[in-house]
Amino acid sequence: MHTASHTGALVRLAQLALALGSPRWKDELARLPDAIRAALVLRLQVIHAMAGLRFGHVVHFVGGGPAYATALEGALKLREAAYVSTEGHELESILHGPLISIDTQDSVVVIAQPGATMGRTAELSAALHEIGTPTLAVGPSASDLTTATARLETPAIDELLAPIVNVIPVQYLALEVSRQLGVDADSFRKEGRYAAAQTKFSL
Repeated sequence: MHTASHTGALVRLAQLALALGSPRWKDELARLPDAIRAALVLRLQVIHAMAGLRFGHVVHFVGGGPAYATALEGALKLREAAYVSTEGHELESILHGPLISIDTQDSVVVIAQPGATMGRTAELSAALHEIGTPTLAVGPSASDLTTATARLETPAIDELLAPIVNVIPVQYLALEVSRQLGVDADSFRKEGRYAAAQTKFSL
């Protein structure tokens, strides 16, 4: 599933940024290993949270600001690992159109990150509750989204470093859904016509 390479690349980029300048989050970088360790213990909670979601239709991932990166990665990982139909949305964009196509058969994973977009995230969660769409909130402010079906709270860290931490529960989600559906998460669907299709290009 290339989970370690994703988080490793983000950590290296943060280290490069620190070496080249003096970002406002420079003191937070030292807290990153502990934050990651705390996120790694959420696996059992992820399994419990799955019971409230539906994977037979579309699973939408939504994040505002830097959390948009987490939404995109969450959608990609679930699609790759479990062959589930997914979409990744920027927070404001989903409110301007895509929301009207979401129904009770879908599920939504909302990245609940403190900051400028949190108020809008709460509005989205409330709207999804009205529709009746199962919603999983992931992030340091997950407990604030009382209308969410399930909540996974991650350690608080600077918003620009948070995608390194918040991605861990959504990566776990992809793994556990693949197991629930009987899919080898690391196979990259290299069998049958999909194996033949992958001979038509190189990565």
